[in-house]
Amino acid sequence: MTRSPLTIGPGESVERAAALMNQHRIGGLPVVEDGRLIGIITSRDVRTSHFNRLVADAMSKQVVVVSGECSLWEAKELLEQHGIERLPVVKDGRLVGIVTKSQLYAELGKRIDALTGLNRAEFLQWKASEFLQGGQEIAIIFLDLDDFGAIDKELGHVMGDRILQHAAQVLRSVMEDGIDYLCRYAGDEFAVVTLRPFEEAKKLALRMVTALIEENWPHGLKVTGSAGIAGGRRSCSRPEGDEACTVSDLINMASLASARAKKEKKAVIVAGRVELKEAG
Repeated sequence: MTRSPLTIGPGESVERAAALMNQHRIGGLPVVEDGRLIGIITSRDVRTSHFNRLVADAMSKQVVVVSGECSLWEAKELLEQHGIERLPVVKDGRLVGIVTKSQLYAELGKRIDALTGLNRAEFLQWKASEFLQGGQEIAIIFLDLDDFGAIDKELGHVMGDRILQHAAQVLRSVMEDGIDYLCRYAGDEFAVVTLRPFEEAKKLALRMVTALIEENWPHGLKVTGSAGIAGGRRSCSRPEGDEACTVSDLINMASLASARAKKEKKAVIVAGRVELKEAG
């Protein structure tokens, strides 16, 4: 975000607001009075108002704001939901910064895995936490490609990267938008947070493994994976800030189940379905 952004007072003219926006090449100004955010005036407001009017008469008083602790993805959802270009960042009602759509998308781009185009692990953590805070049941599926190190050693890292890209496409093909959220967790590991009921999530895990087996891979390779699954629901309030720990618990359970599946040469192992009020 931009700290200490340019602001304007409610008693100044629309003409003055327009001049500031043109001078600094920005599309909006937070309106501040006695240090407190009371509105925002944008280039759209300026275009539809007479220059002699006061900012207070032309500004939008219903301002969508975020706190400094707001996640990037939550901010993105707010921007898209409200069709706006910037979000003032406030603390105790006082303006501490502003984040624009271009700034936000630039930061989010850094959190996309360049090789596979999938979100990275931190997206999974945030999305799962969001669902748990909403009281929704989730399942975490953790999938580790089998013997991937041998592909790198025998065919080189370029081929290894192609296999990872291909695996991402295969796994994405069995996902359903709005229900399943796939990410590249690390290396040759993929993870999903899904809103499917637990029994359906287990079927999804099996489909992921099966899709890898049935795919035609380059050089006649056989690429397989081992999956672990864990799920749960938050049924009562947890101390604020514990959601991330809960998600970490689930990811860890699913990861260990995946490692066990690989060791025991099983497609999927279920770590369990837990009542999360007991997990933190």
